[in-house]
Amino acid sequence: MKRATAGLAVLTAVITGAAVMAVFTVTKESREVVGVAVVTTSPTDTTAPPTVPATTPPTVAPTETPAESASTPSSPDPKPEEVARLVQQAVQQKVSSAKVGMEVYDRRDGKVLTSLNSGQSFASMSVVKLLIAIDVLARGHWALPDSATQNQITRMLSTSDDDLASALWVDGGFGSIVTRDVKLMGLSATKPPDDPGRWGDTQITAQDMVTVYRYLMDQVPSSARDLLYNALYHASRTAADGTDQFFGIPDGLPSTTWAIKQGWGSSGSSACYNTTGLLGKDSRYVVIVLTSAPEAYYRSLDDALTAGTAQLASLVAA
Repeated sequence: MKRATAGLAVLTAVITGAAVMAVFTVTKESREVVGVAVVTTSPTDTTAPPTVPATTPPTVAPTETPAESASTPSSPDPKPEEVARLVQQAVQQKVSSAKVGMEVYDRRDGKVLTSLNSGQSFASMSVVKLLIAIDVLARGHWALPDSATQNQITRMLSTSDDDLASALWVDGGFGSIVTRDVKLMGLSATKPPDDPGRWGDTQITAQDMVTVYRYLMDQVPSSARDLLYNALYHASRTAADGTDQFFGIPDGLPSTTWAIKQGWGSSGSSACYNTTGLLGKDSRYVVIVLTSAPEAYYRSLDDALTAGTAQLASLVAA
């Protein structure tokens, strides 16, 4: 999303027949816990056309000289309960006032590996586009829509196209989309935006977004699931608004296979960057890391999020 606000809409209704025009100006943007969930409080603050994606997400082999391999002992992997602390520490080393909410879920073993403020609310930014897409398909009883709508959904997710999201948001009834998704997937804290025209201000939590990805992979019929997964898998580095959207999971965990939905932008006086997705063989892991900070840190929060996400490497290596 283009920054400074998330999803500002100016609506003009023209009632002749049943025509409604909406003009959007969108700026840039239970479960058992196995292990230990760490809850901390951050320092108080007053505060285009799609590109053709690569067929395989990027992989980067670790660089290592023979001498280093032979002489340098490897450090033991941190325990799951330590990983949450390391994530927050890495983020706040770059942006001290940043708030962090995260959760990592192992779909194969059916357990939460680590979590941090997983019930804390954050502005979704473009992550809500996944909820919009799920609602479109659910309203059609999971039958694949016409090719034009399939293309809209794919481009909205893979290139994070704001204009397509705005059109589908209006068509679906604004915040009613979120309300239906909450009921459909049993979300506990996700809420539609106070201003129905600002879809990026939809409130989400790391815990609820884990539930969304689990629902996508385990309960959505295969044809609809494949449409959504393929769009997330083929996320382009450059978003429709020109933003490099490979912060967080792609650049922080480059040796993994991933399918992602990112979010970035501003909500009120806060900058927001979110990275969410499925990682590993058979999409074994769900990784959600949500961040916010005073808007003055907008240009550095993405790097902070990437640094924090990188701390999860030991959990998602398998």
